Amino acid sequence: MPTPSGGPPSPTRPTDAPLAAPLLAVEDLQGSAADLGWPEVTGLADALVDALSHLLVDLAEGAKLPTPRPHVVGAIGGPARPVDHASCRAAAASLRRVAPLLLDGDPAWAPPAGAVAVDLANLVDHTADLARSGRLATAHKGVVLRRLHALQRRLQALG
Repeated sequence: MPTPSGGPPSPTRPTDAPLAAPLLAVEDLQGSAADLGWPEVTGLADALVDALSHLLVDLAEGAKLPTPRPHVVGAIGGPARPVDHASCRAAAASLRRVAPLLLDGDPAWAPPAGAVAVDLANLVDHTADLARSGRLATAHKGVVLRRLHALQRRLQALG
C-alpha cells in the first residue's frame, strides 16, 4: 500500500513490533545520565547504563545469550562535585521505565538484567536522597562504588 505522500510502501514488517519497545527503551536510557558527584561513581554508573542499553538491543534481536562486554573500571580521579539531583531522578525514572522490558523478557538472562536496572535506580535515588538531606559524606563513596561494582559483576555473569 502506498504511503499518503504517494511514495513506496513502508518497509515495516509484522516482526518489527517487538523490536520497537526495547529500542525505544535504549533511546530513553541514553537520554539520561546520573551525575553522582564523584567522577569514578558517575563513570561506572554510566557504564552500567550503557551495558543495560546493549542488553536491550540483544533482547530486541532475540539473542539467546547477551553479547559479551568488556569490564569497565570507570573514570579515575577528578574533583568531587555536588550531586545533580535532577539528573539522578531522571536517570532513576528511566531505569525504572525500561526494567519491565527486561524483567518480562523471554531469554533467561533478561530478568536478572532487569533486576540490575531496578537496583541501579534505587542506588541512584538513595545517593541523591542522601545528598539532598546533607548526609552524603565522602565515606559513602566507597560503599556506592562497591555496590556499582557488584551490579557490574551481576551483568557480567549473564554471559
